[in-house]
Amino acid sequence: MGLNQHNRTELTRLGERIQKTFLAVSHALPEHAHTIGGFAKHLDYNRSNSQRFFAACKANNGLQVLVELPGLQALQLLSDKLSPLLPSALISQVNQVVDLFAQCIENNAKSHADLKRLIKEPKNIEVLSEGSEHKAQLYHAAKALLKFSVEEVFCIYILRENKNDPSYLQEVALISKSGINRLVGAVPFVQFYTHPHPEHFNGPVEITANSALKPNEFTLGVSKELSSSGFLNAFSTYSPSNSGLVFDPLPSQNSDVTFVFNNPDEVVNPLDRNSPCSSTSLSIKNPVKKLTMLVLLEKQIDKCSTVNIGCYHSNQKVEEGKLKASDLWTERFPEFPELKITPLENDFAHSQLLEEQKNKLRYLLNVSGIAADDFICYTTDVDYPIWSSTYRIYFEHQ
Repeated sequence: MGLNQHNRTELTRLGERIQKTFLAVSHALPEHAHTIGGFAKHLDYNRSNSQRFFAACKANNGLQVLVELPGLQALQLLSDKLSPLLPSALISQVNQVVDLFAQCIENNAKSHADLKRLIKEPKNIEVLSEGSEHKAQLYHAAKALLKFSVEEVFCIYILRENKNDPSYLQEVALISKSGINRLVGAVPFVQFYTHPHPEHFNGPVEITANSALKPNEFTLGVSKELSSSGFLNAFSTYSPSNSGLVFDPLPSQNSDVTFVFNNPDEVVNPLDRNSPCSSTSLSIKNPVKKLTMLVLLEKQIDKCSTVNIGCYHSNQKVEEGKLKASDLWTERFPEFPELKITPLENDFAHSQLLEEQKNKLRYLLNVSGIAADDFICYTTDVDYPIWSSTYRIYFEHQ
């Protein structure tokens, strides 16, 4: 029997915490110790265990960190070797995570080998239904309290190298919100975004199927075909301080809207800069019943990237280009959406997307002049996404 979701959550956090500590250790050592051989020689430490140390540093999630780690005795020896070389605060952190790892084995398995076997086994679904029920309860409670809800959020992010400025990635996005229900007394509908307002910004523009986004120009628009009639006219104001567009009153009590963004100069290009990570995210500002996220990553970037997903506190500030999953281990919620790859060949003939979702993807590709064949598409579906959280898909670059 595999680990249940509660245990996997705790182990994931522990793995991310160990990885963060190991990365700090690596950065504190001289440059000649940043390779397996150099590390082993500098510390007079076993080469095989040195290799495991670096494998844990590069693991793409917390559970994989625990799989890659050296054994407990080897970790305790590593702590002894590092003790005279590191600041006391950092060696204290090393000792702490080694002790926590020992407790982790004692509480969950017979040995490190047994723990690795449990991690690799299929998930125990014992608590999954309970977790889904609690998320549904949160949705209904927040909906009743706020008098505001959204039936479904479907979003697409396309990341490719900016041909006009190779130091950045061009990010093209579509965010579609269906079944926006706002009762009397609720806050107005606000669409947030991260890009600073350009000069002379007056509000969103109208986007149609015949529009053509300019690759090097920031664009924020409302799709005429994919939004309720009159939605763009409901735009009332915007706030430069929090990058929010206010639409009030909405054209109807049950409205739909689709936003299209083109962002040419915010996401750093890992192929051009020494950037450890790129990411896209969506914050759940209102109670949402269903979330679907698609991220299309240019194949040349995907080749040197490891993809992952997490759910975090929405107030966590992330500096673009410097995010790593291990840095956010304290902010992660016990929510682990499944990330899949969906094929885009032959006009999405073999994709698991719904036809309406395929049409919205075609729409975005058309207005941005992008060919789907150049991309790998990652998808995730979440029922009752956690209100006031942020779902983040990130790509850590090798």
